[in-house]
Amino acid sequence: MTLYELLNSQKQYLIGKRAIIFDMDGTLIDSMQYWTNSIGEDLTEYSSFGEFMSEKYNTVIKPKEHAFEFLRLLRKSSIPVCIATDTPKWMSKGFFERYPELSSLIDFYIDCEDVGTSKRQSPRIYGAAAERLGFEKRECIVFEDHRHAVLAASADGFDVVGVYDQANAENAEIIKENSVDYINDFSEMMKG
Repeated sequence: MTLYELLNSQKQYLIGKRAIIFDMDGTLIDSMQYWTNSIGEDLTEYSSFGEFMSEKYNTVIKPKEHAFEFLRLLRKSSIPVCIATDTPKWMSKGFFERYPELSSLIDFYIDCEDVGTSKRQSPRIYGAAAERLGFEKRECIVFEDHRHAVLAASADGFDVVGVYDQANAENAEIIKENSVDYINDFSEMMKG
């Protein structure tokens, strides 16, 4: 079954797409308020920001609404899926331990340390993810919530679906202008 047949048939841009590359933070999981520290936590008790974030992945960060439901649908239909994120594996390890199902719903996890650069500096991670999935750029769709990442992926030739996240709401128009679609949550991708 193709992505177009499986998902919301109003999403014409899915024709010819065979694999999905997901960002993690702000896209699949609700973590951006910690990355931006918009909740105003006292960071002085942590030896580093990485330690702060690791503790949040270990304890409070949760999946975004409908994200796992969407991933289950994709896995059930044998659609190749990966996470391509700037978050190093060591930092998000606690999230995967708290939600062990996630590992079974993706083919692999690739991070900025794997490709030697961040999404802000280079779109390299998307090409590496597509290559590892075994598909050309034109056969993949990228889901992203952040302006810099959307711009990087689309400039590199990927079709991007922008995903709403409160932390990036101020950039929604730029994200929409550089995406083939913009969704509030993953229920919009599934057949009604």
